[in-house]
Amino acid sequence: MKFLLSKPIEQTLTDGWQKIDPAYRIAFFFIFIVNLLAFGFEMTNLTIHHDDVWQILIQDEILGTYLGRFVAAWLHYYVQDSHIMPFLQMTEGIILMAAYGILICRLWGVRKVLDVVILSAILCVFPYMAHVYQYNSTMAIYPIAHLLSAAAVLLSVRGTILNVAAAALLYLIAFAIYQSVIANAATVFGFWALTRLLFAEETEGFFSRQMVRSTLAALVAVVAGGLVYVWAVSLMDIPLDAYQGVDEAFSLTEGLNLSYGLKEIAAGTRSFYFWPENYFPGYLKQPHLILIAAAGILCIWLPKQPTRKIAAVIILGLSLVAPRLLQLIHPAGHYHQLTLTAYAIVIAGCVMLIMRAGNVLTRNLSTVLAAFLIAGYIVQCNWISTVNLLNTQAHYSTLTQILSRIRSLPDTNWDGKKAVVFGSYKMWAGYPFKHATGVATDFMDAKHMQDLARLVRDGITFLPANQATPGAIKFAAEHPIWPHPDSVGVVDGMAVVVLSKESAKPDTK
Repeated sequence: MKFLLSKPIEQTLTDGWQKIDPAYRIAFFFIFIVNLLAFGFEMTNLTIHHDDVWQILIQDEILGTYLGRFVAAWLHYYVQDSHIMPFLQMTEGIILMAAYGILICRLWGVRKVLDVVILSAILCVFPYMAHVYQYNSTMAIYPIAHLLSAAAVLLSVRGTILNVAAAALLYLIAFAIYQSVIANAATVFGFWALTRLLFAEETEGFFSRQMVRSTLAALVAVVAGGLVYVWAVSLMDIPLDAYQGVDEAFSLTEGLNLSYGLKEIAAGTRSFYFWPENYFPGYLKQPHLILIAAAGILCIWLPKQPTRKIAAVIILGLSLVAPRLLQLIHPAGHYHQLTLTAYAIVIAGCVMLIMRAGNVLTRNLSTVLAAFLIAGYIVQCNWISTVNLLNTQAHYSTLTQILSRIRSLPDTNWDGKKAVVFGSYKMWAGYPFKHATGVATDFMDAKHMQDLARLVRDGITFLPANQATPGAIKFAAEHPIWPHPDSVGVVDGMAVVVLSKESAKPDTK
């Protein structure tokens, strides 16, 4: 604390900034610009994903708690005061993810400005493009977990007791925000090991005492952090939600099911690398495969010793499946859907290997191909943001139409305060509303309508049809579905809206 008495704070900040590698300082601004191109539209519009509609109304510390993400809940409640601030939170997320990318580049030994910009851009933009992390309520939270996991790997490979302890603490905090970053850490470590194998001197020996020490230290740190995290969750007596299989993920009573887990990992890995997916542009999968194939060739070409060639291929193979790591621990859960950020590390790692291989032609070709990838990611990000904005407007428009219809009912039959909703409304999903994970969600039900009504400051209460409202169920059986004029009526002093029949399953609670 002496620096507060002896040196102006601006001088302290300047000195700290000057200690950063000049290449990283220059790259940071370019990375920020790339992220701005990807998320600038999102920053200036409150586009609401269906999860946002629920999260935006949470005013306590339960956000993510039932998924075991209690630190994410604390950050949202105690730090953000439950506020939703798209522009500010997106800016914070961009800065944190840029630091995450630069930190990984430092660990991998990347020092050139262009290399840092390209690799960091892939690491920053890919996660949000591929898995639509445009949740305005958590944009500044999840990047913290990514940054902490990368910092944990960086510290742990140093191999000292103090660094391992610090890394375990970082893992503990990161898992309590977003458990799937364990896959990120494993993938980052895999490509770090490859750099040690491919670009270190042959005389150093890959299986040196230092390398073994770093590997063991990394394993101890992540295991220690994970065990303490599970222990902390058990102490908090959190009623874990069945969503994503969290209630089973923390029990650890059934042990490992290796055959099932390996089968799921193989299927998921093949799906990402080869199969069409609704959240990822198909035209970007071919460049991914080219980069992976080139990295594989380098793993065979660069090492002179056969044992090092074999080790390089094995490490690359393990790194390619590392994003599915959680499926080995809990194959029946849905945590594997949250590992797409680790695939960004796979692609960036392959680009890094090619760039560092030393051949000018392959370096230039990989740079051009990586730039094409980043451009594709940016296009997808802007598409997602635009469609989600249009989708938000469509939901509000539909809600307004329903409110207008029920408010036009005779006021002698009901008081205008309660409406029973039967079924859910499947909104039109044609072009441009190309359906994808988290994009252009096409449903409206009682819960969703109630939250939307609250956001537009309407005092009406929407209730789901259940056994307590037999009149509404009978009305739904005898009347057509929305938007037919007869789909809205009054029964037992409450308005009734029939959204669907075929898929309607009245709530029995």
